[in-house]
Amino acid sequence: MKRNLPVLLLPLLALSCNPANLGGEADCQAGDTACLGYDPSKPPPGGPGAYEKVGPNGSTPFDPSGDGSSGVKVDKDGNIVLDTKSFGGTLSPIIWVANSSAGTVSKIDTRTMAEVGRYYTHPGGNGDPSRTTVGLNGDIVVANRASGDGNRASAVHIAGDKSQCLDRNGNGKIDTSENSSPLAWAEGQPNNPTDECILWFTKLSVSSLPRAAGFNAGLGETDTVVYIGLYSTRELVRLNAKTGAVMKTISVAPAMPYGLVLDKNGDVWVRGAEGSLAVVQVSKGDQVKIYNGTLAPKCGYGIAADAAGRIYTAGGNCVGRFDPATETWENLSLQAQGMQSGRGLAVDNKTGIWIADTYTGMYHVDGSGAQMVYKGKTATISSNNVGAAVDFDNNPWVISQANSAAYRVNPTDYSTQRVNVGVGPYTYSDMTGYQLRNAGAPSGFWRHTFQGCMGASMTRWLELAYQLQAPAGTQVTIRVRSANDKAGLQAAPWTEMAKIPSDMTPIKLPGLTGALLQVEFGMKSSVRDVTPILSGVNAGYSCVFG
Repeated sequence: MKRNLPVLLLPLLALSCNPANLGGEADCQAGDTACLGYDPSKPPPGGPGAYEKVGPNGSTPFDPSGDGSSGVKVDKDGNIVLDTKSFGGTLSPIIWVANSSAGTVSKIDTRTMAEVGRYYTHPGGNGDPSRTTVGLNGDIVVANRASGDGNRASAVHIAGDKSQCLDRNGNGKIDTSENSSPLAWAEGQPNNPTDECILWFTKLSVSSLPRAAGFNAGLGETDTVVYIGLYSTRELVRLNAKTGAVMKTISVAPAMPYGLVLDKNGDVWVRGAEGSLAVVQVSKGDQVKIYNGTLAPKCGYGIAADAAGRIYTAGGNCVGRFDPATETWENLSLQAQGMQSGRGLAVDNKTGIWIADTYTGMYHVDGSGAQMVYKGKTATISSNNVGAAVDFDNNPWVISQANSAAYRVNPTDYSTQRVNVGVGPYTYSDMTGYQLRNAGAPSGFWRHTFQGCMGASMTRWLELAYQLQAPAGTQVTIRVRSANDKAGLQAAPWTEMAKIPSDMTPIKLPGLTGALLQVEFGMKSSVRDVTPILSGVNAGYSCVFG
């Protein structure tokens, strides 16, 4: 059943600034020349954008890709809804490849095939990174395996774009790597003072060998977490993705985490190197269930999931699919097709399964039917192929450790294109963020930038109005930020204002100033075919002239 949320802005029709005209709005202060809102009958004193109302019945239609919006579309009525079928074109075209031998991670544009950033993952280098996981907003967390020095076991959070970075030195710009040269990160400095896109660094237990990582599908500042699997201690650590603080440590023994994946329910599946499959049922208070013996993976190495909640593993010469509802395995041998040593694997939005093989390249299996069927493979790429991923144009990728390269695969003819990365890449994880969106709960966000007063000395943002339906099983998180220009806006931090439906009060914007206001509606649904519906958005403000 849909829940209508009539959270509408109070009429802002005053010609002069008077708090009584805004129901006692405290931010409308003496000296403000006009209190503005959406009133098409009056001329806009602040300029053409002063009375902008966004939506199908407003002055500006919704743009599902504007201001970096992703995972949403416009429905037949012009409203913003989740795009539950296809999320490709609007999302960040980035793959993050951990270079274990070099102690860095490479940021590769999957369309231009250019390296657009490289970062050290530990103070002084030598972190031995081996897992990368990408969140909904494009940020990543890297797990440092630290096999050479157990004291370096850790996780590091890197912003996906400059809008998430922190201008620590106050020079008015973001200092960060934008090519294949990482900026220095000196030994003993827990927070990198040089590269301002490295957000936090968290030490993990000594010699724990972090060998698994995965984001959840949280949208707000407080509900997004990242999981790190600790191989040696047989534990799963939950970190606050905003701060890096350890929230909880969960034993998954006897499983020795070698990889992990989150399913559509937000439960965490761990592929144990000793042979088991474990699941931490987050939806049931972190209950742990172990599948071993006859229910252990027969093709165990890499791990992935699909939109139906089924779990995939690959290893040796076969690929397996586990159905949690029936607790049964389906296994497909690829020995006759030449597969010798399956490693990482990834699942696309058509349930195509892409498997990296150590000695050849990448194998393609169709999992859309009742049984998995072999489809084809690439030509031999090199020896020591390791990780697999799918980008947001639905192209598979395979990582070659021996060649220090990543290869983009054409899913139609299996041809490949190479891009060089750092030395010794070694990544088994959701290195593009595709897995999180494809297998997890449908999610996305819409953003829009409102223009405030023109020619005024200050814009004072007062209140945010919106028309929204949030059916049962859905959630909408609203964030805002403001600045005087576009550069400042990109560097400004977000402030979470409301979470729907738990918080259904009108949104006041006390103390928020700046010529530009950017709003974000983050949407999430626990049911694949159910979506929130955003029908209109308007921002009210006052102007101070002179």
